[in-house]
Amino acid sequence: MSTSMELVDVSRVYWKEIAKKCNKAVVFIENSAAESLHWCGGLALLKNAAHVKEFSSFEFAPTDQKKAVFIVGNPALRSSERTVKNIIQNSDLEYCILITWCQPNVLSMSKFPNRDFNVDDKSGLAWLEDNLLDWMGNRNYTAEVFYYPIFFCSPCKESFYTPSYLPLFPLLHDDVTKCVAYWKVFNPGQPLPSSESGNWSLYPDELKTEIRRLVTNFHSLFGTLGLKEDIWSLGPFSKCIGDQLESWLPARNRRKTAQGSVSLILVDRTLDLGGTVVSFVDSMLGRILDCHEKLEGHTLEVWSITISKSTNNDVCVNLNHLLGISNPDIFVPSSLAHPGAAEDSMEREEFRELVYGSEKELLVQLHQNLGKSSPKKSDSAKKKILNVQGLENDLKEYEGDLESILSNLGSISRGQAFINTASNQNILKRKRLQSLASQFGPDLRDNRDGVLTQISDLVLGRADSKLSLVDLIQLLVYIYSVHHIQEKFREDEEERIKSVLGEAILTEGRADNLDPILQALFKRENEEEMNELVALNIVNYIWSRLEGIQAYRSTLHSYLTLLDEDGNYYGILQQLLEDIYHPNSIEIPDLFHHTGGLGSMIRSSLSWFGAGSNKQHPRQNPWIIVYVVGGITPGEMKELQKTVLGTESKLTIAGSGILTAADSLNLIFSNNPLLTDR
Repeated sequence: MSTSMELVDVSRVYWKEIAKKCNKAVVFIENSAAESLHWCGGLALLKNAAHVKEFSSFEFAPTDQKKAVFIVGNPALRSSERTVKNIIQNSDLEYCILITWCQPNVLSMSKFPNRDFNVDDKSGLAWLEDNLLDWMGNRNYTAEVFYYPIFFCSPCKESFYTPSYLPLFPLLHDDVTKCVAYWKVFNPGQPLPSSESGNWSLYPDELKTEIRRLVTNFHSLFGTLGLKEDIWSLGPFSKCIGDQLESWLPARNRRKTAQGSVSLILVDRTLDLGGTVVSFVDSMLGRILDCHEKLEGHTLEVWSITISKSTNNDVCVNLNHLLGISNPDIFVPSSLAHPGAAEDSMEREEFRELVYGSEKELLVQLHQNLGKSSPKKSDSAKKKILNVQGLENDLKEYEGDLESILSNLGSISRGQAFINTASNQNILKRKRLQSLASQFGPDLRDNRDGVLTQISDLVLGRADSKLSLVDLIQLLVYIYSVHHIQEKFREDEEERIKSVLGEAILTEGRADNLDPILQALFKRENEEEMNELVALNIVNYIWSRLEGIQAYRSTLHSYLTLLDEDGNYYGILQQLLEDIYHPNSIEIPDLFHHTGGLGSMIRSSLSWFGAGSNKQHPRQNPWIIVYVVGGITPGEMKELQKTVLGTESKLTIAGSGILTAADSLNLIFSNNPLLTDR
């Protein structure tokens, strides 16, 4: 294949091949695979399947169905292996196909950790096929395993994300401490390994497997596109990933014959968490994600339309009047995107406006498309005022016309999501947090005292300010992330905010009024009821994470603060890309280049013989992919594309997920980045 293909086309090619294997089969699909399928055309691609079911131990194939297809990320995980076994044993199958995006070498290493990762090894496939036959109960039946790298979703051509890798999050200091403890348990009496390769040798096998799974997926993607990647990294965790991709023998062999070239820049999210918890870019996609519950099992898609008896929040919108349905028990969800729809060009244009456009531009696009397809075409539609009320009037023209609604479900879904967002309290809170963060900026920039004291006062007066404890923890994450790494907060201010926060957690915990994030932190204490010691432990854990965030950029030479001269947020990705696209192609000392072997070393050494500077630079390749390990925000997707305006460079902003503030807090405080609980 050629680099002229868009990323979404690559996924669609894989899914078309998978669809052929699903003919007349019961398909059991994992959530992240379902999300990939959703962005490649949805269930229409599996129209010849007998049934499509959730990948769950509680599911089974009907007794008259003898063929099943399992679509699973890593079948060697204990939980995945158990689920496949339960489904097969609860069914009466004679033919099983398992499709995975776990490359065969990684699958083999998952089951046999002492195998050589660089050697072509199919023992994992043989193990899996044998198990499938054993679980079916007859060795004469048929079992097949196929590898397809359906690991990414591309909502638009300038971006992609990898939902199954969202739990892969750069390690903070206390995570590394846990790695050391694990290593000592399995290597008693031995000295710690050398730190020359970073912390890779200390990582538990589960984390190494997940990193290698991602590495091999990137290898497959670049192989499909015929690309040789020059690898760069910013941050210690990304450096480990880059080292693995650069050194893996199949990837090195592929790069020798690849025709195209791309710069892959891996970045640790933990270098900048401030922009993930407080948004300073007006992104319509970001607003909608903040105001809606996500589709179950999805990392990006939300419920934008539902039909239900009542509305408990802004997610469930009563549309009985629109569809003319009187049965209150019917529950029909819709979503932001409908890839593969009949009007695919309209679908792409609207979603691009959702990601990259302004509120007005999206409103104009929705109004035009809804008016053009309206079942009640009239001259009055052209005269409507372009505002939320006008959009509501556009939707009213579809009332009772089920055929028109289904034919234009994408535009109607996005229109309703727009309306929901306009009146949602979360948007007001979002603006309030943005305002507070902006107020703190000048004090943080000039290292003036009192920022933590102001947050302590906000905790005490949170009822009046209508801010929750989680809102204030978001502010703490912001200030600890953006603050200059060489400056410290006053100890007495830190002790006061800890005390005030602890008392607030104790009070709300006893009243059973904790937010979900704090409730998760309470559960990890394994105590039946909240008390002073539990509240203290929660605060101490929060501070260990905050201190890890504050120290994460301490090894950098640049990007020491994430604030500009006026104290405004100045994200690390923005700073990095401005350096990369600097007219003079300046050297970026913190950006580590993973050299491509002897040939690259020879080219870099030519300057010693009077050939001028030949140091490699990401701009030397026509395509730059920035992949953020830990996820990107909708605001970053929108804002960072501006850095390539006026250039011929192609820039793709990617990450392990598309983050909301809630996602970011979960990854910081609730996620197990060592992946030892899988």
